[in-house]
Amino acid sequence: MEREVERLFGDHILREAADRFGLKADAWSKLGDFENYVYAACMDGTDVILRLTHNSHRTLDQVKAELDWIAYLSASGLEEEISGCLPSLNHLLAERIDADGNDSYFIACLFRKAPGKRPDTKDPADWNANLFREWGAVTGRIHRITRGYRPAVPEAPRRPDWDEDELIVESNRYIPEEEHIVRERLTTVLARLKSLPKPADGYGLIHTDMHSGNFFVEQGRITVFDFDDSAYNWFVHDLAIPLYYSVSRGVPEAYAGDRTAFARDYFQAFWKGYASEYRLSPEWLDWLTLFLEMRDLTLYLVIHKKMDVTALPDNLRDWFGEIRERIVSGRPLVELDFRGLV
Repeated sequence: MEREVERLFGDHILREAADRFGLKADAWSKLGDFENYVYAACMDGTDVILRLTHNSHRTLDQVKAELDWIAYLSASGLEEEISGCLPSLNHLLAERIDADGNDSYFIACLFRKAPGKRPDTKDPADWNANLFREWGAVTGRIHRITRGYRPAVPEAPRRPDWDEDELIVESNRYIPEEEHIVRERLTTVLARLKSLPKPADGYGLIHTDMHSGNFFVEQGRITVFDFDDSAYNWFVHDLAIPLYYSVSRGVPEAYAGDRTAFARDYFQAFWKGYASEYRLSPEWLDWLTLFLEMRDLTLYLVIHKKMDVTALPDNLRDWFGEIRERIVSGRPLVELDFRGLV
């Protein structure tokens, strides 16, 4: 979290949020604070998640648009597959809590806690083709249902398009001046993305961050959460991101370090589940590596924005080094004929 936001946040903000949602005093535990402050809590015996977002990250209208889409998905047959939002005592899904006199504020939201746990990538009982197929199927169901989504009224808050993200708009702030090659790569990748068509069956409002850290599994069923990055983007992006994180964080021991072999098997299982729920033209898979390159660039920007890259912990320093090396060399994480695979 940025230092200025940390300065504004404190127990008084957290307690005010808890009061508005009827949570017991001090009955919460912190889960994270990278882009939002996230807490586990309990309400009337039910496990819930309290999220507080500063308006420098998302405005109130942007959060309202996120919650409206979540409510639509929940009401359209996905109530078991996504973590739904819960109203405050004021019957609001998003509560504004002012932080100071300069139009700075936090937005408090409450979500039901997803059942189960994160899959263990080191445990073959968790991390296997069955999970990958279900992962793909849930992604396909979200894409199929979201095609019918429209904001309640034309003037209603709307989620941004992918290239309206602050990271992209302000990208020059986060790339050191001496990193000329990184700047050139970003310019090239953005130009290629902006040249892509946006058909209704291939572009729409999507999760954009469907990696294994954003869902829980219980008895083989997946429940997705953290729609904070949702945006209008190409559907194939939601196929690239699960692949990217699954492969970049290491491969199962059975593959003896063969990243390409694991990527092939992973993607074939994921696609089998996805195609059972949504008919995306396989031609879009020709662009999948472009989205892998864009994720490298996005993470490069995020790390420069949020952290001191000269003082990263060892594991993150190594990961960041790999990301930068791929960007500079112009190589994607994996190179496969994804359309040929399916």
